[in-house]
This record gives sequence, structure tokens and C-alpha cells, in this order.
Amino acid sequence: MKRFSKNNLIRMALLAGGAALVAKVIGAKKEQWTGLSESEVRHKVESGLPDKVAGEKRAAVADKVVATMKTRGLLDEDADETATEVSGHVESDIAVEADSDDEPSN
Repeated sequence: MKRFSKNNLIRMALLAGGAALVAKVIGAKKEQWTGLSESEVRHKVESGLPDKVAGEKRAAVADKVVATMKTRGLLDEDADETATEVSGHVESDIAVEADSDDEPSN
């Protein structure tokens, strides 16, 4: 049976710790994106892209991300439908709420 030196054991421990850290970070990122509505995902993707990316390419990237998340079952399909049924448009509700907060009440 081969004996491991102290240096090899330290390297293996560091490698295992690094792998555990990467897995934890990826799991946290996945949890942040899971359950978002389609419009929230699109907004998050488009806001994360640099300003020099053209609008058409932003939309294409967002479409690909949304399609991938749909196939994996990570999107909350009901959130967009409920918001659209209530108001007809998701972003307009957010803008109206923000505007109403700025107005002073009498």
C-alpha cells in the first residue's frame, strides 16, 4: 500500500476544499435564479450585460437564458401569467408603484 506524504495530503485537502467552495457558490447562484419569472430573468440578464452590447444581442442572450431555464424547469411560469392578468403589463405596475411613492400626500 502506497503511503501519502504530508504534502500530498495537504494538496488533496486544499483541492477538496476548493471543490466544496465552488459547489457552494454555484448552488447559491442557482438558488438566486430559481423561481424567478420570465420578465425578472430577462431584466436580470439584460442589466448584467455591459452597455456596449447592442439591444438586439441583449434580447437574444436573454431569450437563450430563458429558454434554457424553461427546459430545466427553473422558471416560475405562474408569476408572469398572474402579473399579466392583474395589470396587463408587468413593468407598468413597477413604474406606477415607484411614481406613487415619490408623490407627497396631502
